[in-house]
Amino acid sequence: MEPYDSAAIAAHFPLLAARPGLIYLDSAATTQRLGTVLARLERFYREENSNVHRGTYALAATATEAYESARRAVAGYVRASRPEEIVFVRGTTEAINLVARCWSSRSVGAGDRILVTAMEHHSNFLPWQRAAAERGAQFCVCGLTAEGELDREDLRRLLAGGRTKLLALAHVSNVLGTVNPIKEIVAEAHGAGALVLVDGARRADSGPIDVADLGCDFYAFSGHKMFAGTGIGVLWGRKELLEEMDPYQLGGGMVETVTEESHACRPLPEKFEAGTPHIAGALGLHCAVEFLENFPWDSYAAHRHAIGSYLEPALREIPDLQLLGNPRERAGVYAVAHGRVHGHDLATALATKNVCVRAGHHCAQPLHRSLAIPASLRASFSIYNSLDQAKKFVETLRWAIRVLA
Repeated sequence: MEPYDSAAIAAHFPLLAARPGLIYLDSAATTQRLGTVLARLERFYREENSNVHRGTYALAATATEAYESARRAVAGYVRASRPEEIVFVRGTTEAINLVARCWSSRSVGAGDRILVTAMEHHSNFLPWQRAAAERGAQFCVCGLTAEGELDREDLRRLLAGGRTKLLALAHVSNVLGTVNPIKEIVAEAHGAGALVLVDGARRADSGPIDVADLGCDFYAFSGHKMFAGTGIGVLWGRKELLEEMDPYQLGGGMVETVTEESHACRPLPEKFEAGTPHIAGALGLHCAVEFLENFPWDSYAAHRHAIGSYLEPALREIPDLQLLGNPRERAGVYAVAHGRVHGHDLATALATKNVCVRAGHHCAQPLHRSLAIPASLRASFSIYNSLDQAKKFVETLRWAIRVLA
C-alpha cells in the first residue's frame, strides 16, 4: 500500500495550496473546495449556461444532460438502485425538512412516536420536533452512553411497542465524531416497524455509501461537506416512499399539467425539484463524487488512524481538558472543553497562530446540555490534514491554555 501523502492531496485544493501556513481544522462546518469543482462551476457559467428540462436548443440540451449525468453519478456514489431516487436539494437541512414535512403529513398521527438521538445536529432534531407537535405525536430522544455512543438499551426501550414511526439519526456525530453502526440500528428499527432516516452530512466525504447495504429508508447529505459547493445537497429515498409523498414545493419544473381546477405532478425526481435548480452546484458535486470514487481510501484509513492514535492521548494528557466522547470508532472529530477557559477564547487564540477551529455548541445544544457543557472547541480533520498539523494543533492549544488560564 502506498504511503499517504496529505501534502499532495492538499494541492488539489486551491485555497490550501495558496496558503501553505494555514491549518484548517473546521471541515465539520464546511470542507475546502476541490480545484476541479471550482473549474466546473466557472465552465458552466462561461460556456454552458442554460436552464434544464425546458429548452430544446443545443445549449439547453447540453445543460440538461450534464445535470442528469450528475444525478447518475450521485446515484452511483450511494449505490442507489435508480437515479430517480436522487433528489437534488440545497443541503442536508432541506432534505430532512422535506421528509419531515412530506412524509410525516401522510404517515404520522396522534399517539405515534418520532425518535431522534441526543447527538443530533439541530437540522435532524428541530424538523422532527415540529412534525411531532403538528401531528399530535410523541417526540422522543434516545440517550447516549458515557462513551458518547448510542445507548442501545434505551433505543430498544423506545422502539418497543411498535409506536415509533421513524428513527432519525446521524451516521457520524458532528461533535463526538461517533460513527454509528447504521446497519445494525436499521435492522432493530425495522424489526420494530419504524423507518430510518440517516443524516450523512459528516459521512459523505469519507468514500462511497451503500444505502442498500445499510438498509435505511432515507439518506441525506450536503455538497459543501464533501469538497463541492454550497447550496447543493442530496436526498436519497426509497422510490416507493418518495412516490407516496406530496411535493415539498409547488411551481415550475415539478408540474406536468395545470388547469384552473387542479394540477398533476411530474414523476420522480422532478416532483421534488420545483423552480430552477442549482445546476452549477450539481455539476460541481459530480466532480467531487468522481474524486471521492477514485480516492485511496485504504491508505487514508491508516493515516487517519495515526492522527487519532496521536491526538486522543495527547489531548487527554492536558490538565483540566476534557475530550468529549470515547467512541469505539471516531471519524476525525475532536471536541474538547477546558475547566477554566471558554472555548471561544481558545479558538480566538488559536486563530492568531493560523489554526482554524470552531467553538460553540456546533448546532447541537441538546448534546452539550446533556454533557453539562455550555460550549466546546472542535477540531475536525479531513483528507488534506497531516499528522504534523495535528501536533501543531495540540502544541498551540497548550500554549493558548497557558496564556489564558
